[in-house]
Amino acid sequence: MSAQHPATTLSKGIIMNRLSKSSSRLKAMLMACASGAVLIASPAAAQERRVDGEKILELLVARGVISQDDADTIISQAEVVEPAPQQAQAPSQPPVPPGGVAADGTQTIPYVPQVVRDQIKEELREELGQQAQAEGWSRPGETPEWTRRISLYGDVRARYEGIFMDDGNADIFEDFGAINRGDPQNINDSDPAYIPPPFLNTLEDRNRFQLRARLGLKAQIADWVSADVRIATGNERSPVSTNQTMGTFGGGGYEIWLDRASIQLTPTESTAIDIGRFSNPFWTSELLFDQDMNFDGIAVSGRGNVGDSFALFGTAGAFPVFNTDLNFGSRNAPEGTGGPYESQDKYLFAAQAGFEFRPTNEINLRLAGGYFHFDNVEGQVSNPCYWYELTCSTDASRPAFQQFGNTMFPIRDVIYEGAPDPTLLPENQYFGLASKFEILNIHGALEYRPSDRFGVRLEGDFVKNLGWDRDVLTARAVNNLGPQITIPDPDNANGTITVDGPYAGGDTGWHVRLAIGSALDAGQGNVTGARAGDWNAWLSYRHLESDAVLDAFADSDFHIGGTNAKGWQIGGNYAIAPNLLFGARWMSAEEIADAPFSVDRGFVDLLTRF
Repeated sequence: MSAQHPATTLSKGIIMNRLSKSSSRLKAMLMACASGAVLIASPAAAQERRVDGEKILELLVARGVISQDDADTIISQAEVVEPAPQQAQAPSQPPVPPGGVAADGTQTIPYVPQVVRDQIKEELREELGQQAQAEGWSRPGETPEWTRRISLYGDVRARYEGIFMDDGNADIFEDFGAINRGDPQNINDSDPAYIPPPFLNTLEDRNRFQLRARLGLKAQIADWVSADVRIATGNERSPVSTNQTMGTFGGGGYEIWLDRASIQLTPTESTAIDIGRFSNPFWTSELLFDQDMNFDGIAVSGRGNVGDSFALFGTAGAFPVFNTDLNFGSRNAPEGTGGPYESQDKYLFAAQAGFEFRPTNEINLRLAGGYFHFDNVEGQVSNPCYWYELTCSTDASRPAFQQFGNTMFPIRDVIYEGAPDPTLLPENQYFGLASKFEILNIHGALEYRPSDRFGVRLEGDFVKNLGWDRDVLTARAVNNLGPQITIPDPDNANGTITVDGPYAGGDTGWHVRLAIGSALDAGQGNVTGARAGDWNAWLSYRHLESDAVLDAFADSDFHIGGTNAKGWQIGGNYAIAPNLLFGARWMSAEEIADAPFSVDRGFVDLLTRF
């Protein structure tokens, strides 16, 4: 095909070769263009606009595309053609060959439409651009491709907290969490070596300043694969708080924990699979799970629209709660009476389904029901265990972490075979959860948002422990008892004794919350998303009986954390700047079962997210 003919003749092979050029040909192409520019710049070819070819060559040399020697060679080889007389006629052109396919396979196209030419040009530009990015020569100083798939995020919160105890509080509450974390507690007060157990502070006010800092990294591995890693502060390995009390170590450095580490798969647009340690995949309130709590395990979540105003969502998962130490009970093995003992692993199996209905742009209704089965968390009575043994067969069935509220019972079956006087010997005990936990949860929210600067939300929650059995707990409970009563003395027909009342705990909880403002979620858990000037205010009431949920995972701020409490909360937040929140709240709570125990707590927070 003649290059000077106005018609264009292309073969399929030529088009494909142009689309698959490698970067090694780019330099030659640019040199050819520059040569053409020099020729165009000659007086013979100049028309209405003059292009300075030598300046183009200087620019290419400055950008490092060609060398100075190559530029000098192009200039030296440039050919200047004398201008033809104005009256000269253009030489005749050979006729346009007819379209079709020749015997050698060459296809002649008499005319290539503009849209096809634009498409060829765009495909060439895209291929060369991708290759330029991959090889790092597209733009000087541009970052490598992999860095654009990684993003950092985090937040910092500074807090003042005041804890105020009621003057009428009792001082008889054993600290079962401290007992279960350490050596077993001797409960035989007739033993000459008896030392009372640790008790909770119920009388003295406390003030403290706290920090929470979290830094995360998200990486997009592929279109449907991502990873998330986050570290955080924290006083201890608590599952419900990453707060660091300032001054805890006398001004020394603070510890950093692995807060999250997960892989998320999204095989479809509406499905997500989380594996590892990740945020709460369920839609729940702090009645069931603290907002700082993360989940270990695997969760599958999905959401689908049914029409324009109705959507279904759901989540199911399996999560390890506790894993037995590999050598549990091995200290007793040399005596031939026990270890290593059987596993006491604990799991959570959970499922939740719900719907979201938006009849208008201003109104949104959301409702979900969930079932949370905590497997093997109930304490187990041990095999007969001699009073002097260091480990008994079910010691690992005690809670690995707990706050306050759940009903407890001693789990060791201590025996004194061969002992001269058991009344003078210790009875060393650990304490397990007296109830099973199979929790039904109903959670709903109704929101009215007439504008993006104001909204109202009414939210409610209900929980019931289907595994709770009053008869079982009445027989074994050592806490959450009713007021003391007087009964006949079994050893003295004419006397009476005062004893603790019967078990007074329960299996139910509920919560209602009303919030108003322009950013209804601001300050709640991990969510800020506030613009400068955004605000909210809220009021709530909570009633959570002793064994309605696991106290280990419930809200860590209300009362002293955990369950067996009821009371009010009020608070609000204001965005001083984008994602910079100032907030305050007040909680007033009292115990439901057992002796009087009332606590007021105040919080002042400054929170920023990046």
